[in-house]
Amino acid sequence: MNDKFWTIRNYQPADFENYVQLYLQTKKRDQSGDPVSEQLLAEALGHPRFHPEKDLFLAEGDHNLIGSVSAFLEPVLGRALLDGLVHPVYRRKGIGTDLIGHAITYAGKVGIKVAQISIPETNLAAKKMLSGLGLRFFRHFIGYRLDLATTQLPDIAAGEYVFRSLQSGEEEELTAIQNRSFADTWGFNANTREEIAYRINSSSCTPENVIMVYRADRPVGYCWTRIFQTGISTQGIKKGEIHMLGVDPDFRRQSLGRKVLTAGLSYLKHQKVQLVELMADSQMPAALALYESAGFEKHMRTEWYEKKL
Repeated sequence: MNDKFWTIRNYQPADFENYVQLYLQTKKRDQSGDPVSEQLLAEALGHPRFHPEKDLFLAEGDHNLIGSVSAFLEPVLGRALLDGLVHPVYRRKGIGTDLIGHAITYAGKVGIKVAQISIPETNLAAKKMLSGLGLRFFRHFIGYRLDLATTQLPDIAAGEYVFRSLQSGEEEELTAIQNRSFADTWGFNANTREEIAYRINSSSCTPENVIMVYRADRPVGYCWTRIFQTGISTQGIKKGEIHMLGVDPDFRRQSLGRKVLTAGLSYLKHQKVQLVELMADSQMPAALALYESAGFEKHMRTEWYEKKL
């Protein structure tokens, strides 16, 4: 007996308002604390490398949108990053399985070699679903949190370095130092100037949010921060994020990473941010040690799953 009451279809621009409501209602009921707003969702759909009418799929049932899944394609790496949700009222009915399976099939058809997805370690239902679809766990990421309001930051001994915010028109400099800093890092897909320009001119970021470090005229490191205006709770706690932190390979092992991190945190504190979060790869011990020595505490873990296509 087939009791499937939903259909899977491509996203269309006319779906935007209902898509926003699906996200807002789901995040509110899950009490995930993830920053979400109409503006943030619009910015995600408008990313230069994302094409929602091809890469975003919706589950529709009972005359409503009840789930979605996106496939962010990275052809250079041969990878599709999947992300999605199902409205809590409609879970455990096979909708998530159908959505993820649909996205995997799509990725395979356009020549992608591997599909990957990240989920909270505590989401047992998602683990079971992904295993049933043939995805296998392969990596942990750790979520860190710092109470910035009560943290006393050290002074920065700049010495030969200059710390300042990125200026408009310097997107190429940030693109170059980011690609150089992360060239040997798992999962990093080299950025383009267009992508960088889009991301640093969003509701959660301006060029000022990116603290650059120079030696003479050469960019040697940066701390890219973000500030979410949506807060994280009904109490309106102002939330910030260390989005990316990089140091030129030629300048590593000189304690520059600590100075860059401190500069980024100082900027966030000046902006009245009370809580700072970041995600770090569990297989990067030097980065973990840096964050923990700065006072960050672990508060969650995510698991990465993948399927070779």
